[in-house]
Amino acid sequence: MNLHVSRVRRGATVYVYGQLVESYRRADGMPTQRVIANLGRMSEVEIRNMRAALEASRRGTRVVLDKRELATGTRSTKPTHNLRYLDLAVLLALWREWELDSVLEAVLPRNKAEVAAWDVIAALTLQRCVDPGSKLYAEQWFPTTALPELLGVDPARFNNARLHRVLEQLDEATPQLMQRLARHTHERGEFATLFLDVTDARFTGNGPDLAEKAKTKEGIVERKVGIVLLCNERGFPLRWSVIPGRRGDAAAMHDVFEDIRGLDWLGSTPVVCDRSMGTSADLAKLLRTHVHFVTGLRCNEWTSYTSAIPHDCLAELAPSADETQDGELALEAARRVTKAGMQQVSPTLYVLDLGLIDRGELARAAPPHGPSDIRRALLLASQLHTEGRAAGNFSGAARRLGVSVGVAKAYRQLLKLDPELQQEILDGRADTLSVRGALKVAALPDSAQQRQMFDRLRSARLVPRSPSTGERAGAPEEAIPLRVRAAVTFNPELFVDKRRRAQQQLDDVRRFVADLNEQLARPRSSRSRSRRDIEGAIDRLLRQRDLLEAFQIRIDERVTEGATRYRVHVEVDVEDWRRRRAHDGFGVIVAHPDETRTAVEFCQLYRAKDAVEKDFQVIKSLIRVRPIWHRTDPKVRAHVTICMLALLLERTLNERLANVSAAQAIQVLSTCYLNRFAGTSRANYVVTHPDDAQQALLRELRLGQLAEDDYIVERLQPR
Repeated sequence: MNLHVSRVRRGATVYVYGQLVESYRRADGMPTQRVIANLGRMSEVEIRNMRAALEASRRGTRVVLDKRELATGTRSTKPTHNLRYLDLAVLLALWREWELDSVLEAVLPRNKAEVAAWDVIAALTLQRCVDPGSKLYAEQWFPTTALPELLGVDPARFNNARLHRVLEQLDEATPQLMQRLARHTHERGEFATLFLDVTDARFTGNGPDLAEKAKTKEGIVERKVGIVLLCNERGFPLRWSVIPGRRGDAAAMHDVFEDIRGLDWLGSTPVVCDRSMGTSADLAKLLRTHVHFVTGLRCNEWTSYTSAIPHDCLAELAPSADETQDGELALEAARRVTKAGMQQVSPTLYVLDLGLIDRGELARAAPPHGPSDIRRALLLASQLHTEGRAAGNFSGAARRLGVSVGVAKAYRQLLKLDPELQQEILDGRADTLSVRGALKVAALPDSAQQRQMFDRLRSARLVPRSPSTGERAGAPEEAIPLRVRAAVTFNPELFVDKRRRAQQQLDDVRRFVADLNEQLARPRSSRSRSRRDIEGAIDRLLRQRDLLEAFQIRIDERVTEGATRYRVHVEVDVEDWRRRRAHDGFGVIVAHPDETRTAVEFCQLYRAKDAVEKDFQVIKSLIRVRPIWHRTDPKVRAHVTICMLALLLERTLNERLANVSAAQAIQVLSTCYLNRFAGTSRANYVVTHPDDAQQALLRELRLGQLAEDDYIVERLQPR
């Protein structure tokens, strides 16, 4: 028996393997050898020791190995580095299953860089999954992991300048990346449903040009951008974009519909989006794209589509003081809507199919204003200004004049018109001008610019514009039949919750007014002489709860001992309150008229729109898309693309695991390191022995080889 040694060179590294072989003669008498055992990779010390042992065996003697010789081997007694390994190795295996290297190689510019751009993007994406941070932090983090060995990237070349250069390249390539990734995802399985939504991300500092100061989804005013995401039912990202912070959700989502219309992988797959698309004007735009959709109709549009919502049967139902009775109230509500004809799908979903609703032809342009509308609007703006100054509160003035706060704020902008232009409007010399046109004029800062646009818009309404001449941007689009599938939904639990919150609002307002009157009755009350303060306090309370139009306020005053005393009376506007409560628990879902699913099915699709909401939760929590530290628009867009690639890996990992989430799996795998030992001629690597939980995850993912030393070492490129 002999030791056979083979040496294999891969690049600059030589791998040494050992085999035990035995000599014998074949049947034809020719001498040859057969392998008794494969010993795998061997160090020079192991080879010498094995040969010494075989020689001693042939002689029948014992051999004692010199301890000093063992100490001169290639492996030191302690590792020089403990590199984060197993969680990154698993994610990198998923990255390669998606063939993202090939996808990125096809869309990124070709150059002779020492480090491939897709390797840099892979490292940044994996960092987002396991330890998100700034790009400066990524440069410090990279050498502490096994990624230099797994990707074959010298840590010294993974520097800040290279990272930002690659981000700029990624931003330019993102449109092509999304196209290829969507097709690639579609090849792995047909899309059943697509989900579309918008979120936001705030900045530290001023941020780039895209960052604008606006209210975030949490209600905080900060500099932010919007992020639009289209994903399939499995949560895989297909389209995404970064939009200015003040851009409306509906406008951003319409851009996505225009972008995907006619794509071969889309077909008749419905796109599910929230109620921000639920107006008639938005539905008309959606129908023009010929993309199938499912969305929720805004409640102020319900009566234009149907009178079949059975809210009358629930009108007198109200929660009791005992919250333990809420379950019985929900059951009673469910019983009543079932009796009214709604079908129970689940304990929280009842459906009434409205069939196909045809609202006739609606043009995209807004309805024209009558000749006197512009004069009435300007007169109202003047009244609002006068009343607001007198009362010291603009919202209160709007309420007293019987208009909503939104309309009042819009009309107030007309006061920015040049005084000469205002006089012409009041004299009736601009009756052909629409309110919308006047608001555009008022938005201009310079009087000369206002005059020029004012005259142009006024004359444009007098002379019909030929289709072959003039501006086309403001022309109405061709009328389109507004025809949709529709269904009413009802959730008994939501009904009870809304009724209880409404009752709480009533109690809060009444309690506030009672406390206020008690203060006003005190002889030394600080509010006894200020009607303005009283109105302001009530207005703030009602505005915060969106109840400005739900209450009628009366302030009585009387003179007692030479001092004016006030007492506040509030009464619920019964009609307004009834209208508000008619919406409790109900919803109206509309879909493309050619949608072949049943009403129950497309209502369930709308209920499933939390797929994209969960994606946003992932990129905000696990991947931490925000806050963003970049200061230029291209870097911000590239950062979001990195987050979307990380989301793809997270969703894939989450889909493969039955009992734990991706975040939990990453945490469990993170303690299995790649240990680096410094030898006399080269470095050696050993994987920390995985514990039971790590081995179970590897078996479930079918990636057990990632914990085997021989498998790993053969594929590593020592740094």
